[in-house]
Amino acid sequence: MLKRLFATRKHPCMPGLNTPEHITVNLSGSVLSLKLPPHYSSDGFEAHCEPIDTMNIYDPTGYSGDPMGTAVFNRKRFISRAWELFGPLTRLRNIGSISFVAVVERIDSLPEGMSCFNPNHFEQVINRLMFKMGPETPQIDPKVAPVNWCTEVKNDCLWVCYEMRKANDGDPNSFAPSQFSSYAVTPLDDHHYIRLMFHNLGYKPAEYSNRFVNSVRDKVLNSVTLTLSEYAQQRKVEVQSQWPDATISPQRQPYNWVYPEWRDGDTNKGERHVVITQYHTQPPKFHL
Repeated sequence: MLKRLFATRKHPCMPGLNTPEHITVNLSGSVLSLKLPPHYSSDGFEAHCEPIDTMNIYDPTGYSGDPMGTAVFNRKRFISRAWELFGPLTRLRNIGSISFVAVVERIDSLPEGMSCFNPNHFEQVINRLMFKMGPETPQIDPKVAPVNWCTEVKNDCLWVCYEMRKANDGDPNSFAPSQFSSYAVTPLDDHHYIRLMFHNLGYKPAEYSNRFVNSVRDKVLNSVTLTLSEYAQQRKVEVQSQWPDATISPQRQPYNWVYPEWRDGDTNKGERHVVITQYHTQPPKFHL
């Protein structure tokens, strides 16, 4: 029985993994194409956001943001679905799940003259986003990032992939090693980019859980193609001509963040829900 249970954990299955849907989304003339397994919930819950065929990324309506911290990011979701993982002995009870979300994100705090089409500037944008999701969200479990950072150029578009993981709390029984998020990001114009997110709730042993959820992620990402709009292509050429030697780090090590001191805000007095009272690691600053 133990051997069979161990095999279950090593080789989970996911409904629809081998019968993905081909999805195409027009984002103000830039066309994203990818293959996604269909949404599946054993409890019957529908997907939060079925794929949107066409989105005007320049329409300010529909964007949501996080006012925390000193950098301003806003996002508009265009796909959101969930996948459940099963083992042959678990019957109708899942042993893990993956939540997939695709958003267009806009950074409003990028200084004038900087562009996401400049690889160095884009890395700074991602650095600022990671800090916002890490130390500037101190009420959530501390994070470690970037983990497994890598870059790839597909169809002349730069993609950056990395993971954010929970910091090791020293608990040998913790599920934290198999519960993490993966991201793939690519520019759409000077201030907009696509972010594809995979939020994993895995099982133990983490070695086998992570191997499987990462294989699902890689299968999706290998199907992705992005064709930039004529405007975006022209703007990209202009930026590359302005900064011909700009580069992005091919590999990265995680930050050694020290989380800030904070308190619960008094919303009746107009404060945010979380008030950071003292930074220990300072927010990264943008530089040309």
